[in-house]
Amino acid sequence: MFEIGYGSGALLRRFAEAGVEIGGVDPGQLDVGVDAALRDQASLWQGTIEDVPDGAYRADLVFGVHVIEHVADPLRAMRKAITLLVDGGRLVLLTPAADSWGLTAYGSAWWMLEDPTHIRFFTEASLEEAARRVGFQNVRVDRLVLDSLTVDAASVARMVRRPGPAGALASKAVLAAGLLTAPAVAAMRLISPRTRPTLRLTAEWLAP
Repeated sequence: MFEIGYGSGALLRRFAEAGVEIGGVDPGQLDVGVDAALRDQASLWQGTIEDVPDGAYRADLVFGVHVIEHVADPLRAMRKAITLLVDGGRLVLLTPAADSWGLTAYGSAWWMLEDPTHIRFFTEASLEEAARRVGFQNVRVDRLVLDSLTVDAASVARMVRRPGPAGALASKAVLAAGLLTAPAVAAMRLISPRTRPTLRLTAEWLAP
């Protein structure tokens, strides 16, 4: 398993504990530490996915959690992911849904727009098209019910008051509101897929 944007390494650690060989790349912009044990066990690079040398790692799964929206050239990043995959391997990416109800309802206050490093958003159709364009097959895009359950509370807070430099969720009151409303938000998402703010791309690489 290879993770794009591993951060503190929490997800990599879960795979490692299950006995999976792990690797990853991260630019280090969040300035979070990765424990020494994980560094010894994993093949890690600092930088973007394009900085990983061709042939340096091969994986059954390349995974990226909310990273593709930060990438200047997502097609190039997807092509690079192919070089890391074995034949039949899968690319899985999570990213904000530009065609979600939240953007329509909250406009510029939508919490997913709070991060200035979010430079590109995908719709369900454009994300699928991007994966197919670079050569992936068996492409599927679905919408996650339980991801980012605090988005609505944070978006409402941004509509009411301009957040501080740390963002809306830095407020304990907003975070508490998000946790309290999470069951209702999850129920709403079960009923209406368009209220789900996160897309999940699953695509398979089959060598020609």
